[in-house]
Amino acid sequence: MAADWGASPRTVQLAVQQAVQQGSLETRPGSGVWPKGHLPKLAPPVPKLNAARLAQRIADEIRAGKHESNRPFPSPKDLAKQTNAHPATIRKAFGILEAQDLAQRQGRVWKAKLPHTSTHTSAPVVLCICDADPNGDLRIESDREWDFWREIQLEALRCGLEPRLLAWNGAPLPLDDRCFGAIVSNWHMPTCDPLLDELLRARLPTGVWTATEESLPGKRYQDVRGMWFHNLAHGRETGRIMGEYVSRLSHRKIAWISPFHGSIWSPNRLEGLKSALKPGIEIVEAVHGWGSEWDLQAQIAWAPETLRRVDLEGLDGLQDPDALRRPLAEVLTRQRSLEIFGPTLEHALGSGATLWVAGSDLIARWCLHWLALRGIAVPRDLALASFDDTRDASRLNLSSLRFDVQSMARAMIRQVLSSRQEHKRVTRYAGFVVERESTRRAG
Repeated sequence: MAADWGASPRTVQLAVQQAVQQGSLETRPGSGVWPKGHLPKLAPPVPKLNAARLAQRIADEIRAGKHESNRPFPSPKDLAKQTNAHPATIRKAFGILEAQDLAQRQGRVWKAKLPHTSTHTSAPVVLCICDADPNGDLRIESDREWDFWREIQLEALRCGLEPRLLAWNGAPLPLDDRCFGAIVSNWHMPTCDPLLDELLRARLPTGVWTATEESLPGKRYQDVRGMWFHNLAHGRETGRIMGEYVSRLSHRKIAWISPFHGSIWSPNRLEGLKSALKPGIEIVEAVHGWGSEWDLQAQIAWAPETLRRVDLEGLDGLQDPDALRRPLAEVLTRQRSLEIFGPTLEHALGSGATLWVAGSDLIARWCLHWLALRGIAVPRDLALASFDDTRDASRLNLSSLRFDVQSMARAMIRQVLSSRQEHKRVTRYAGFVVERESTRRAG
């Protein structure tokens, strides 16, 4: 200031003091000189934590799923900056957590420890409920469902809960004092209203994974606090992500392949796909109005005229005839569906589209079979992408969109743990494309 004004430092100091006394300026050590009313506010001091309080905070975060098992915590130095605690206090806190079996030291780092639970402990129970098959077993029929329940169980264990898988057949739930909450998948359920009514009466916080928009329970459930609804894979967002991906591959004409266009997920994915394509990219629609692969299997594979093509005599005498019927049904479904859907695929092939986007890995598998019979190789002659990222996608080297099952599972468990979570009608999740050899850049 003295140099700018061409005055001595002493003169400037006296002038500032006079201005402060008159009220036109204000000053504070370490903050400089400011016009009256513009002095920056000091941030409130962060209270220091003792070891016990810090350990409790980290323990709560572990139980809430904020720290994954076997993932290192930040270093004591970094945690000191975040918590305003001394590094020695942090080391003491981790010692407390180790004694509680919530953390373990590996070399120079500390890691969250997966809580151990079993039916012999007093851990809170989260009921994991899905539909029952005719034998009373869990009706889990797709890779996505298995991935979901595996992530739910892992997340529950991370949070100190005991996951208890149940196949619901309409009978009353085996509730006891340890039941803390519930996760429901209404996949394959004709209706889940009686189940949700029972959970409401029991006042159990509940997360519901809805199979489709059509299977979304009525509004009276969606407006209830303590009950949340989640949808995976049926929105437009997944199609948009695929559209952004294929736009980068420089194909000028793309075909959308879906015999299940009668289900809401297919037109939704197509709409999202179209919205994300770069200008100039043409899309060909090769669709049929079937509802789902399960509906198709029921209509085709078990129709009398289809079963007559195969000798089923003797199957009923086997210990588990369904073990043979299920793969048989799949083969028959693919064979008959391709007979019906074949002209539509011929249309896609004749359109000049250099990349096919199949609505699911199942459809992509059918496409590969149909193309191979015509001597058309993927990706040499035609690129192919799909949705679901199942085991088939990995086995067949299919580029496929993987849905974010893990994020949904984490969100559902955390909502069960905290009723303070934001209430939304339906929370939707997308994913990302896992790129493999079936797609190639055009040109």
